[in-house]
Amino acid sequence: MTNPTWDDLPAAVLARLETDLDPTGSTTPVPGGFTPGVRVRLPTGGGAVFIKAVPAESGAAEMYRAEAAANGALPTGVGPRLLSSFEAAGWVVLVFDFLTGRHPDLTPGSPDLEPVLDAVSRLHAPLTPCRLPGVPDLTTNPVLAEADHRHFSGDTLLHCDLRADNLLITEDGGIRVIDWAWPHRGPAWIDTAFLVPQLVLAGHTAAEAEEWAGRVPAYRQADDTAVSAFATALTEYWVARAAQGPPDLRAYRARAVDAGRAWAGHRSAR
Repeated sequence: MTNPTWDDLPAAVLARLETDLDPTGSTTPVPGGFTPGVRVRLPTGGGAVFIKAVPAESGAAEMYRAEAAANGALPTGVGPRLLSSFEAAGWVVLVFDFLTGRHPDLTPGSPDLEPVLDAVSRLHAPLTPCRLPGVPDLTTNPVLAEADHRHFSGDTLLHCDLRADNLLITEDGGIRVIDWAWPHRGPAWIDTAFLVPQLVLAGHTAAEAEEWAGRVPAYRQADDTAVSAFATALTEYWVARAAQGPPDLRAYRARAVDAGRAWAGHRSAR
């Protein structure tokens, strides 16, 4: 699939953005993400903004709509501020404040590990109870299609895709969670569980990754059977989809399968 660019946007979308944003310069492409779509930085009279756009008939359009809804429900300081979202001329468009920063380094020994886990520890208190109307329950997530759903009840707004490229360390040292395209309602420990295999991918052993995750109270207090069931379900999800998607996503999932197997194996051997 060819990734659309700024030049692919219809005139009606460009006119709406010009009216709403008062651009003061040209766009700069922003790399990243597995989802095809326009991703640009645009300087405006009110400061730089980040614009995401995708055709409304694209499979990613529902993810964009979900991200807009989730960001609109986030407390200040959790994610980037959503300035506007709209649909026009067959496109879904999201506009955020542009956050200057970098993705954390999750490799063993990184000074980013402690602040990241501290930020994850604080993430869910302001998101509980979940205040996003209509957000799907975690048990509807395809990761848990074959799992025992009794393990996964809760009332926290979840991100469901925590990894280094969805975290941003800003210039003031704060950590923001970006790309809320998979919001669900469920138990607070789930987001830390999503992060565990990412730590394995970054070079930690499964035991080391669990030790870091244990710094998050919600994860430390989670039922062992539930966490083990999630580790197995997530790994099986990656196995089932390892050959699907564009090449970069297939490569990621192949590595994620190995990380998930290491994590699930560690838990089953305890």
